[in-house]
Amino acid sequence: MKINKISNIENKNLKIESSLLIDGVLVGILAGIVGAIYRLLIGYSEKIVHFVVEFVKNGFFLKVGLLFVLIILGLVSGFLLKQEPMASGSGIPQVSAEITGRLNSNPLRVLIYKITGGLTASLGGLSLGREGPSIQLGAMSGKLISRVLKKNSVNEKYLITCGASAGLSIAFGAPLAGVLFSIEEVHKHVTKKIIICCFSAAVVANIIGQYIFGLSAVFTFPEIGFVEVTIYPWIALLGILLGLFGTFYNIVIKILFKIYEKLNLNIVFRPQVAFIISFVLFIFYPIVLGSGHSLVEILLEHKFSISFLLILYFIKTLFSLISFTSGVAGGIFLPILIQGAVLGTLFSNFFDNKYTALFIILAMSGYLTAIVRSPITSIILLFEMTQKLNYFLPIALCCLFAYFTANILGTKPVYEYLLERILISNHLEDNELEMEVELVTTISNDSFLIGKNISEIPWTKNTLISNIERSGKEIVPKGNTVLLSNDKLTIIMPKNIVNEFLEKFKE
Repeated sequence: MKINKISNIENKNLKIESSLLIDGVLVGILAGIVGAIYRLLIGYSEKIVHFVVEFVKNGFFLKVGLLFVLIILGLVSGFLLKQEPMASGSGIPQVSAEITGRLNSNPLRVLIYKITGGLTASLGGLSLGREGPSIQLGAMSGKLISRVLKKNSVNEKYLITCGASAGLSIAFGAPLAGVLFSIEEVHKHVTKKIIICCFSAAVVANIIGQYIFGLSAVFTFPEIGFVEVTIYPWIALLGILLGLFGTFYNIVIKILFKIYEKLNLNIVFRPQVAFIISFVLFIFYPIVLGSGHSLVEILLEHKFSISFLLILYFIKTLFSLISFTSGVAGGIFLPILIQGAVLGTLFSNFFDNKYTALFIILAMSGYLTAIVRSPITSIILLFEMTQKLNYFLPIALCCLFAYFTANILGTKPVYEYLLERILISNHLEDNELEMEVELVTTISNDSFLIGKNISEIPWTKNTLISNIERSGKEIVPKGNTVLLSNDKLTIIMPKNIVNEFLEKFKE
């Protein structure tokens, strides 16, 4: 027997991590460029919408022309949906399904149709955000890089995840939030490898974003001073209220999906509902058109009545959800933040003006937490978007109460619900039976597995222990390997036995 090479496992692992870092940089470059192009297009389209709002005020025939253009844009959106259904909506549930192997989209087609569809919806004034599509565009950029480099399925999932991180990073200038969101919402597991590739991709994408869009914060707020402890009970109350409003949001989105289903419109004509409502708002209430980014500055600079803010919140929320549930390409992340800002302004009406900026920031983060249930991402995202770090305890308190309230009320996180809809509508449940997944788990201090050989443990059928990480070092699992407390196991198994495995070994 001729031995060509003996590799040290630890050195091999270092090489794998270095390779993932380089792959992350490549993904970050492509995702950053694609995301920057999309962000620029959406930005220009919203400027066009603002111009049209002023332009059509001057005559009846201009309004008729606007209606005609919006109908055409609605038909174009419907045609794009029919051609590539996986480019619909925000794209975040599709990315989650890609990671778990339940979807296998054509990355180039999704990139083309997502950009075109998002631009069409934005030109029509629909109340949608750029972040969800940016995450999907980043993920598909990662998948494209993976295909070019001929990566295996496990590494492809790493690159898809780090592409999602880069997408959120370029959309909001928030690399840390990009990494955390990808781990919390997309990949669901934390490993050193996933952190390395996600972080490298997000940082590179953010560098590209800073070069193109500058270093200024996405949202500009006045300086926020020291928050008195006496305000904390009111912050807790705000969190509870945001939990209630977040639950309202998650209920309404389900209702609107059911209404669209009862209308039973052909997919080509389904977006027309949103575009016709957009026409009405162009004429009578243009402040809610588009993502609403400029609304934050308006709320900071002017004092509004409680009735105006309540009307603004409900119209903005309903229009955003009608736009989103129509199926067109576009996200809900940024509109959610804007709706939260309106609620924060409403709450601040009962306090001194010096607290307005604080309550807006807290409400943006808390409202997002109540709807998405990703509190850490919500906190870090607002820190990065505002570039202010002196209100950690207030924002954490608000998010915790919002999270608790929304959980108690029992509605599912919005992206989990949307993922279920995609899987059901595409009849993808049965595909899970043939799919293998990688599960990463850590042995707790009171586990019954401690001190046992791997061969002694009654694992579920077709389960493979592929790797053990112990005290930062990786060891090759063997039948006589004794498991210790805090060992991190990487386990490969068929998707259809995951629940059986979790039930058998739950602690």
